Amino acid sequence: MDLAVLPQLDGWLPIRVAWNYTPPLVDWCHVGTRRFSEPFFDQTIETCLRHPFNLLFRHQTPLETLAEWQSVRPGLPPSGFIFHMSRCGSTLVSQMLAALPQNIVISEAPPIDWVLRPQLRGATEAQKIGWLRGMLSALGQPRNGDEKQFFVKFDSWHTFHLPLIRRAFPEVPWIFLYREPEEVMASQMRQRALHMVPGMMELNLAGLDCAAAAQMPAEEFCARSLSHICAAALEQLRTGGGRPVNYNELPDALCTSLNKYFHLSSTAADLAQMRNVTQFDAKNPSLFFAPHSVNKNEALTPLAREMSARWIEPIYAELEALRKAQDQPQLKMAS
Repeated sequence: MDLAVLPQLDGWLPIRVAWNYTPPLVDWCHVGTRRFSEPFFDQTIETCLRHPFNLLFRHQTPLETLAEWQSVRPGLPPSGFIFHMSRCGSTLVSQMLAALPQNIVISEAPPIDWVLRPQLRGATEAQKIGWLRGMLSALGQPRNGDEKQFFVKFDSWHTFHLPLIRRAFPEVPWIFLYREPEEVMASQMRQRALHMVPGMMELNLAGLDCAAAAQMPAEEFCARSLSHICAAALEQLRTGGGRPVNYNELPDALCTSLNKYFHLSSTAADLAQMRNVTQFDAKNPSLFFAPHSVNKNEALTPLAREMSARWIEPIYAELEALRKAQDQPQLKMAS
């Protein structure tokens, strides 16, 4: 494909996919050299969309343009993927990585979700893999010249798409972050994420039909959803190629074992810069970090504890057993 027949996309990134067109269309936003240093993809894009240029001009291309753009201007290959059960430190990990200018970090980008979601049921696996590769190639475009690594933090429900993602990127190391069940339940009970509210998103995380989900207590729906997310990750972790990471290993793990796992060559200055991020709230960096676990007793009802023990605790125990089994060879090598 000749660059001359493509729209000029240098400095532009895909921000959404419109499936109500035939063929589907991709909306692009001019980002220029701006880094994705905010906690979430949408926060950076919202800032960019307020710029007068983006109010006046936009690119909209067929979905297949992603593959064409990849063939002539490939982005950085992914250095690592971050999966998570939610409320378990994944934003902290992505923010620590984003603190370094040599890293491109894309965190929970809706355009990735749009090429993985149920509206693609009619597409072949080869098409989905092609679209995913093209999307990540576009998002991984170097914009400052000194970027070397590219990390993607997926949404929590993307664990269900791990088989497809791994087939698309079989060599990319990935981690699954999880946390003590009652800690996660307490966070969700304080403020539920949209995907933990039945009907708010076109998702079926708990494996229930809409009517059953709507009638279920919030505590049970959340616990069952979290359990299924973890179970999907556990199934893939057992096949090898991924690494379970407990919240209680953070932030140190990213500067030690995970630094090696992602094949990074971080200097002492890099590690200090990454650790500096940990003093701030990962989702609201204008605030200092304050642990929330001390308040979980106030957030958890007896039913929440019961549902946590019934649905999440067994999967958590299996994740812990797998993590400790993986750690044993590393401990032997270190000794």
